[in-house]
Amino acid sequence: MNILFIGPSRIGDTILASSIINFLIDQDKKSKFTVVTSPFSKDLYEKMPNLEKIIVINKKKYGLHWLNIWQSCIFKKWDLVVDLRSSIIAYLLFAKSRKIFNGNDSFHKIIQFTNFLKTSKKISPFIWSDSLDEAESNDKIKTEGPFIAVAPYSNWRQKDWSIEKYLELFKDEFFKDYTLIFTGISKDISNMEKFNKLMNDPSLNIINLFDWGNLRHMIPIFKKCNFFIGSDSGLMHLAASAKCKTFALFGPTNEIVYGPWGDHKIIKSYDYPAIDDPLNLSVENVLNIIKKEIE
Repeated sequence: MNILFIGPSRIGDTILASSIINFLIDQDKKSKFTVVTSPFSKDLYEKMPNLEKIIVINKKKYGLHWLNIWQSCIFKKWDLVVDLRSSIIAYLLFAKSRKIFNGNDSFHKIIQFTNFLKTSKKISPFIWSDSLDEAESNDKIKTEGPFIAVAPYSNWRQKDWSIEKYLELFKDEFFKDYTLIFTGISKDISNMEKFNKLMNDPSLNIINLFDWGNLRHMIPIFKKCNFFIGSDSGLMHLAASAKCKTFALFGPTNEIVYGPWGDHKIIKSYDYPAIDDPLNLSVENVLNIIKKEIE
């Protein structure tokens, strides 16, 4: 079966949508996938089984990127086209079957995908990595644990807890034996001076992986960690998909739809925004929830 999978552009949505691909592979082990994705998410597909081709599309003005997608896919007959972008493209291709996803704001994405697939089976996000990814990741983490993964920044400042509060949190006695593994991209850092103050604090054991590697490299690292704490972001979803206990700090985004999937903890702020702290959560509240879940 030749399957065209028009995936989401955002990293978090791509991770959640991996549940659909894994379901389809389980249904037909011989299926071959062509995946349409963005430059941000392409790393997440590169080690997936049954992959024939990745088509990377950059968004263009006036929706001209859709023309590029059509031109890349029109000369092949597809057994199934799965379109998670709710576009008209799926109807303009030669296909035996089409599945067009239309989301809502009332149910978690995985529940929506389960209904979309019309299945009673449990589906879960899972991103594919290999032994090379694991070896390169292990080479970066040469100290003994225990570890905590921290992703304090997202692509929207209103979703992020202040870096001063992370510093205050990690100075608590509860964290004294942990090594903190920080990850993210530096372009999302809102205040580099405050970030560097945390990174250079002599009382904390920190491994700084900002701007290192690709997203797949974080999978074996998350698996080493006792838990994850961070913003609503792609890294949050990746940690949850790797079965790393996840403490997700939520504010203005919809935790019902985008909360980490699985046995994880959402810490929600309903008092936002504050001028100097967009995600208005107290350190005491976050600390107490972590202690209750971990101890």
